[in-house]
Amino acid sequence: MSSACYVSRRLKIYLSVIAGVSVIFILFYGYSNVKTYNFKATTFVMDTLVSIEIEGPRGGEDIINNGMKIFQNLQDKFDVNLDTSEVSKINASSGLGPVEVSDDTLDVIKSSIEFSEISDGAFDITIGVITKEWGFTGGKYRLPEDKVIRELLKLVDYKNIDISDSKVELKKRGMYLDLGGIAKGYTVDKVYDFLKSKNIKEAIIDAGGTIRTIGTGKVWKIGIKDPDGRRDVIGILSLESGLAVATSGDYERYFVENGVRYHHLLDPRTGYPANLCRSVTVVSDSAAESDALSTAIFVLGPEKGLELAERLGLGTVIVDKYGNIIVSDNLSKEFVRYGD
Repeated sequence: MSSACYVSRRLKIYLSVIAGVSVIFILFYGYSNVKTYNFKATTFVMDTLVSIEIEGPRGGEDIINNGMKIFQNLQDKFDVNLDTSEVSKINASSGLGPVEVSDDTLDVIKSSIEFSEISDGAFDITIGVITKEWGFTGGKYRLPEDKVIRELLKLVDYKNIDISDSKVELKKRGMYLDLGGIAKGYTVDKVYDFLKSKNIKEAIIDAGGTIRTIGTGKVWKIGIKDPDGRRDVIGILSLESGLAVATSGDYERYFVENGVRYHHLLDPRTGYPANLCRSVTVVSDSAAESDALSTAIFVLGPEKGLELAERLGLGTVIVDKYGNIIVSDNLSKEFVRYGD
């Protein structure tokens, strides 16, 4: 995911601060007869800009700080570029034996397998071995040889992930997990649950466009980015509090070689970038589900992707490869196209 959505903030935030890798807290006092305060924290974590905004009681800076700690803690467990992470240890032990992991790592891998089953493999965290070959994992993009991709495809199959109690094993040597398609959504859900446990009544959690909100009777206005860049947004989505939204787009990470554009949303069946969509936005009651299935629908394409969304009762906005906008029936009233 990336910053594919823009949010019309409902909190009384008068100043926005981006602090690189540090976290800045902004406390705004409301009117004298209002006993709540506004807090915001922004940091760079999980390879994206993350912000948490809440409206709550005094001491909210401690709550928001602990919310950010959840992001950092889970990054330390999931990051494939960190040798000490649990996912890196699983990858290093592929074909050699199981690795004991924490409940969070176990849960996110189990959820990933479920989304793989639901999407018939269109979402598959074992695509990591090919994502790495393309250079999308480390940031040094390159076009792999076709014979290399064909060979690596033998290692892509979520069915070769074995889970026993609290241990995870990759059955074939060379398999490589990459949680990039679900980690941010999973963490957003964790922070959402944490804020709810602290009785926060209004909040927005945004991890690079994977968004979930808290509020009573609130409707949040979210703009969906134009993948062509001709305008800022293709339309505005009205999101009820508690729901989550995530967008996968081919404009997030890409490179051009010999006049051909290659992006990071790879089809696990071919090892090459999926080419039927430009962007896919998914609305559900889980950020992890929105995150993972926006990728799956992108890979499946408009026809099969829309069928999947409707079967699962998800809302979706799809921009196909021709620029056509396809909206699921359950979002027909919530999504207003640009210019309508």
